[in-house]
Amino acid sequence: MKTISNEYLTVVIDPQGAEMQSLKHTASGREYLWQGDPAYWEGRSPILFPAVGGLWDGTYRYNGQTYPMPKHGFMRDKLWQVAEERSDSLTLTYEGPQEETDRQAFPWAFALTVCYALEGDRLVVTFTVSNKGSETMYFQMGGHPGFALPDFDEAADVDGFLKLEGDVKDVVRASEQGCVGPERFKIPLTEDGLVPLAVSTFENEALIFDGGQLKAATLFDKSRRPLLRVESCAPVWLFWSPQGVHSPFVCAEPWYGLCDSIGFDSEVSERAYINSLVGGGKWHGGYSITLCAD
Repeated sequence: MKTISNEYLTVVIDPQGAEMQSLKHTASGREYLWQGDPAYWEGRSPILFPAVGGLWDGTYRYNGQTYPMPKHGFMRDKLWQVAEERSDSLTLTYEGPQEETDRQAFPWAFALTVCYALEGDRLVVTFTVSNKGSETMYFQMGGHPGFALPDFDEAADVDGFLKLEGDVKDVVRASEQGCVGPERFKIPLTEDGLVPLAVSTFENEALIFDGGQLKAATLFDKSRRPLLRVESCAPVWLFWSPQGVHSPFVCAEPWYGLCDSIGFDSEVSERAYINSLVGGGKWHGGYSITLCAD
């Protein structure tokens, strides 16, 4: 495990998966990151690459050939290498594909970099993708941080709230094979314009905001006290909690990509929000987390 820290934040990252394991307020020691529980979800903050969400029939097509790809890609369990380590930042890298199953799923040579950097009371997470080959590479990438909801109570109707920032209008939903349908749905909101974190909110799986609607979101506890704010330029955001289950966490997921539409069978270049990167090129994305006053 690797730890970075300043007077505001202390963050622990595991090179296995380059996954954040802890996000604490330095002075109080208060934990903000979901700590994983198989009864709900074992993950904490996995990195999604080279796919986000589900693919129709678990495959995609490139130059007429069909390739298998697991949901969210294959990077969550890979061992990354430490490229640079400072007291307040950590940079990890991975070059691939390294394993035969990954080469069968993704025919492009790539390098990934993730940098976790503390800037005052803000954690900035930056993704860099490099195309190490000569042909144009197609990929998606995303973050998946889970946040603990304090004072969780099985008897409570609502465990927290979200305040959304941007030109938010509606959501799409994933259904068959984890792919999205054409219908658009109203955002569940309270009278004061907050999204309640409740079983009913996630009865149809995640809330999916596409089209660049969302710029940032603030998480509140059930007493409407602000906990943290997540910001990203990603064109797609998801908020997820286990479907049909009263849950002590919620994930805020900035995605540079989107799961397939139901029945999608076109070339990978036509996938929703796909990123294309010419040979030798680099791409950047990411998100930030700012803690509210502790």
